[in-house]
Formats: sequence, structure tokens, C-alpha cells
Amino acid sequence: MAARDARPSLYISVDIEADGPIPGPYSMISFGASVAGRQDGASYTAADPEQLTFYRELRPISEEFVPEALAVSGLDRDRLVREGADPAVAMAEFRAWVREVSAGAQPVMCGYPASYDWTFLYWYLIRFGGDSPFGHSGCLDMKTLYATKARVPLRAAVKGRMPRELLSRRRHTHHALDDAIEQAELMSNLMLWTPPTPTPSTDRPPRVTHLSWGRIEAEGLAPGKDMRLHPGGGRPWDWSEHGTRHDPGIQPQEVRELLDLGVTAVVLSQGMESRLGVAPETLEVLRAAGVEVHVAPTPEAVEIYNRLAQGGRVGGLFHSTCSAPGPSGTP
Repeated sequence: MAARDARPSLYISVDIEADGPIPGPYSMISFGASVAGRQDGASYTAADPEQLTFYRELRPISEEFVPEALAVSGLDRDRLVREGADPAVAMAEFRAWVREVSAGAQPVMCGYPASYDWTFLYWYLIRFGGDSPFGHSGCLDMKTLYATKARVPLRAAVKGRMPRELLSRRRHTHHALDDAIEQAELMSNLMLWTPPTPTPSTDRPPRVTHLSWGRIEAEGLAPGKDMRLHPGGGRPWDWSEHGTRHDPGIQPQEVRELLDLGVTAVVLSQGMESRLGVAPETLEVLRAAGVEVHVAPTPEAVEIYNRLAQGGRVGGLFHSTCSAPGPSGTP
């Protein structure tokens, strides 16, 4: 039997607004969709994201809601109770629209991130009608697409770190259709994007060029108080991102980001007065990864890092103060 040719894929950007974290107890109160583009084999053709769209505001399905979640959309829940579309009717209309615009192609929902929007969309499609035009797994996450193409950890796949040419010039308004259209442009830009090939010169760890109390300078980066450095660059080290505090110290997730970048050595600084600890779980993660580990006061840590950076794939976390911590444990 001859192999059947794969159908083209039609990517449909979907954004939903909800009044809580999960469907069922909480409600999807609006959703918008925009045709982003079509992929046929290796060829991708972007669509005008304003040309083929769908939008509905829905009647809530329960009395429960989270005020903060509801506030994001700016929708009036009392009005939706009176005037919102019946979910069964809206999902039937959406199925018909998807099948119409994707005639001859396999529809694929894409979202940013897809996990939240797909959870609500698929639940509603099955709960109100028992059928999904996307099947049970026809979704694509734009964050994962970017992380794979850019070769960065998924947690680094955020719009603020993406090249500007990938981003839509439209505002993210938290109106479901506006955001579906904006993210349709992002989807097409990602599909058509060829990342620059790293070269040895751009992939080497930046050297620390200056250290003083409250200030670190590294090659090619803006000065900062705390820095995360790795092959190819670095960024400010925000302790709140992964819950690092003086005690118990540097958290495991801080070094996992460095390990994801393929480092063979990690340098952890303890601050100028050695007041920053390293959590035991963090050292265990590094030991399990089999990398070379150095823990030292920041001046010594910088010397070790700069030496290793001359010819190796080293990453480091550098803290340029460290007086006695305040009540919150922050520097």
C-alpha cells in the first residue's frame, strides 16, 4: 500500500480569556482565533491575520470566579451572564468555522503559551459537542517552537528576550481577538525565522572586566549588581525569579538554566563577604550533571571564572554585595 501524502497544516492562533485557572469549576469567558498561515511540506506561507478571524464572548458556566483573573480581560461578568453566547452554540459555530477555513488542510491550534489556551479550548469543545476539529493533540506551543529554534531553555523563551524582528508591532491588549491576531504574526515570524548560526567568538563566555561593591561589568553586557554569565552572553541575575535567598542560598533552578546551555563548569559566588549560601540540592544537581563546580567569595570566583572562560564552556552566578540580609532574606 502506497504511503499517503501528508495534508498541509493550517495554523490557527487562538487566545482565550477565563475567570479562573482551570475549566469546569471556572469559565472561558471569551476566545478569539486568527488564521496565521499554511505549511505544505517545508514551505510556509503567512496569511493576513486580520482576514480570517473568529470571536465570541461566552456565558459563564458556573458561579465561581477569581476576581484577579476576571479583571485581566476587562469583561463585565454580569453582562456575560445576561448576553454571553451559549457555550454549546459558540463551540458549534467555531467547529464549523475551523473546518471551513481549513478545507483541504489539517487545522492546528497554536498559542502562546498553548498549555493554558488549549486546556480551556479542548475542554469546551469536548464538553459542548464532544468533538474537536484539531483532534486531541493538534496544538503547537509558540514558546517551545522558539526555544527549539533559538536553542535556549524553555523558561528563557519569553517575548522580552526574543529578537525584535520576531515580535508583532501590535499591542497585547488581553482582548482575545486582538491577542490572537498579534500572536498569529508571531507564529508566522517564528516559522519563517532562520536563527543566526553561533560562532566560536559569539559563543564564548564573556569575561568579567570590573568588580566592585554593587557593580559588575562583563564584555558586551550592561553593568549590573548581580550577573548570570554563560557561553554566548549573560543577563542580570534576579534572585526572585527562582526564590534564591541568602539562606539556604542559591536554588537548583538557577544552575539548571546554565546546565541547559551545555556548560562544563559552573562558578558560584558567595558575595563580597561570603554571606550567600548554596542550597545542598543545588550542589546535588551539579554533581549529578558531572560538571566542574567552584564555590568561592565573589572576588575569587571572578578570577576562577575568567580563567576558565579563556577556553571552556563555563557559566557563573555573581553577586557583588552581601551585607547582612534584611528581614526578607534579600540583599
